[in-house]
Amino acid sequence: MNRSLLFAASMLLVGCLLSGCGRDNGLSQDLAGHLAARGISITPSRTHAPLSQRSGYVVLRHDAQLAARMVTAFNLQPVGANDAAWSRTIDLSGAKVAVKEVWGLAGRPLQFKLKTGGQFEYVYLAVTTDGEMYVFAEYAYG
Repeated sequence: MNRSLLFAASMLLVGCLLSGCGRDNGLSQDLAGHLAARGISITPSRTHAPLSQRSGYVVLRHDAQLAARMVTAFNLQPVGANDAAWSRTIDLSGAKVAVKEVWGLAGRPLQFKLKTGGQFEYVYLAVTTDGEMYVFAEYAYG
């Protein structure tokens, strides 16, 4: 292989690695799979789960029945606007949302242990004023 072709291929690989090649940290797939294992199918309209973070979120069209099924299946609890863990989550996510209601659990709840052996540190379901639902989650350390 000639040197210029090898250099070009190397630069392409470096660029791909630095940009993440459009990949995410896997959270959206793990979250969807975890929900699907409980009979809850989701089709996100968009996701945000950067490779450089352990957290992320998926955005869904608001569906009251879907939200109720998620709350019931995982025993999610109402979260107040002043809840410190929720405030930290929304701040770190960078999501700019106006929420009507938030449900969730934090502290590595057992119902969020993944088949892969990993676990979510928290999961929050936020229903927004503009007709969307955000599901926020973060992988636990270790």
